[in-house]
Amino acid sequence: MSNKLSVKIVSVLIMVMVVIMTAFSVYFVRSRRANMEEELLSKGRILAQTGARSMERIMEEAVANGTLTQEQLFDDHYVPIPNTDPPKFHTQFDRFMDQSVQALEDEFLKDDQIVFAVLTDRNGYIATHNTKYSAPLTGDREKDKLNNRTKRIFSDPVGVAASKNVDPILKQVYKRDTGETMWDLSAPVFVKGKHWGSFRIGFSMEKTEQKGADLRNQIVGSMAVMLLVASITILVVVSRAVQPLRKLTEKAHKITGGDLDETIPVESNDEIGELAEAFNVMTTVIVRDLKDEIGRSGRLIASVKEAVIQLSSAANEMMAISAQQASGSTQQASAVQEVTTTSEEIAITAKMITGNSKSVEAVAEDTTRNCNSGREDVTNAIDGMGQVRSQVQSIAKSMLELGDNSQKIGGIVEIIDEISDQTNLLALNAAIEAAGAGEAGKRFAIVAQEVKRLADRTVEATRQIKGLIGEIQRATNNTIMVTEEGTKAVDAASQLVDKVQFSFASIMSTAQETARTAKEITLSTQQQTSACEQMAETMTEVRDVAQQVALSAHETEKAIAEILELAERLKEITEEEA
Repeated sequence: MSNKLSVKIVSVLIMVMVVIMTAFSVYFVRSRRANMEEELLSKGRILAQTGARSMERIMEEAVANGTLTQEQLFDDHYVPIPNTDPPKFHTQFDRFMDQSVQALEDEFLKDDQIVFAVLTDRNGYIATHNTKYSAPLTGDREKDKLNNRTKRIFSDPVGVAASKNVDPILKQVYKRDTGETMWDLSAPVFVKGKHWGSFRIGFSMEKTEQKGADLRNQIVGSMAVMLLVASITILVVVSRAVQPLRKLTEKAHKITGGDLDETIPVESNDEIGELAEAFNVMTTVIVRDLKDEIGRSGRLIASVKEAVIQLSSAANEMMAISAQQASGSTQQASAVQEVTTTSEEIAITAKMITGNSKSVEAVAEDTTRNCNSGREDVTNAIDGMGQVRSQVQSIAKSMLELGDNSQKIGGIVEIIDEISDQTNLLALNAAIEAAGAGEAGKRFAIVAQEVKRLADRTVEATRQIKGLIGEIQRATNNTIMVTEEGTKAVDAASQLVDKVQFSFASIMSTAQETARTAKEITLSTQQQTSACEQMAETMTEVRDVAQQVALSAHETEKAIAEILELAERLKEITEEEA
């Protein structure tokens, strides 16, 4: 739920609104409180100055009509009143103040914010306090301290500063001795141009604080209601605004699941509509290119498989020819061994040729037959060598074609790699466009990220194909080298077989000569013995050549087995890729 774009947008907007409304509420409360304090200060200034002017007029009239002399009015000989705590005093103008000033001071207390309004002389002495604070003494110090505050000198810093103030108005904030936070506003009082004292007005801040708290609670409640209404409105508007994005996301998920023919309906001309149209174009291009590349890869793999099948068939044929060659070489070696044995017997028999000419003639005839058979075997071996050479050359040609096809595959893989790079670039551009779209583009950024992930997987598959092609190329090169070595071995074997053929021709001639010699029994037995010994040596050489041919045949068979193994591996690789 918290991952939805609409929830994120609504959450951000609500948080922004909360911050803005909180800041506005704080500012408004502080501003309103400042206005209230400014109004209170203005009101107090007017009242204090009005009270000071009234007190000046009363005292100047008293001096003018003789009620008080100026000396009595400025009397600062404060006579202590016994047995008072806190201490109280008496002056010559106390009675006048009680009669003329107290009623006027009480008028100011009709305002519920004003706690006291008193006239104090320049030394802080209050001759007459408000009626509220002029209760009779009870002897209880705490009660008298609170309820009887008249006839006292207030020498605290606030009282001294207020009584000696000569500025138009003096504001002081302090805690009263009762523990109450107060504003003290004092205006100077002059009599006949001489500073007499000040008129002080005390404002209670508790009521002002209460009004500020009520105002704060009212504003907070109003802001909470506004925030709730605005949040619901934002949720509805954002939900409707991101509805096309939901549809876009659903279509994108279907495309990701393999439904490449899916298209996204364009329902508006705004940025979301342009995004859907661009996404459709991008999907069409990617799908088309992907299908083309898949078709090319399929054709290429089919070609490789066909080449592998041909290679396997040729290798099987070579294996059969090699087996035949090995069998023929074994038979040839056996025949040569027999001829050698026969030659040795002829050499032994030559010593007895005088008494056994018929046996020599029979042996000569057998030798002739064996030579004819050996000659036929050699001829077959020569033909087999030719076929082996032809097959090896065919394998070499196939290997070269396989190498060329591997190079072509590498070129096609490079094309796939370029397409992957272009896809990555397209995904990057899409991510940039999504980032430029702000919050509305985050969904599309996810789609761009999925496209980039697919491109990365294509790059990884291309890298694996490159590795396989490299292995094919290396195996092909090794096969070509082995084939060349097999060709050289076949040529050597052919030369040796040619020598065997020539040797068999010599054997044929010797055998015929032996037959003639057997008929001409009168010839020298020494010459016949020498000829038989030469024939035995020749047969030894023929035997060695036959053994070499058999060894070469086994090596050729081993190389062909390696080619078959490589062909099987190539076949498995192509089947896995298919």
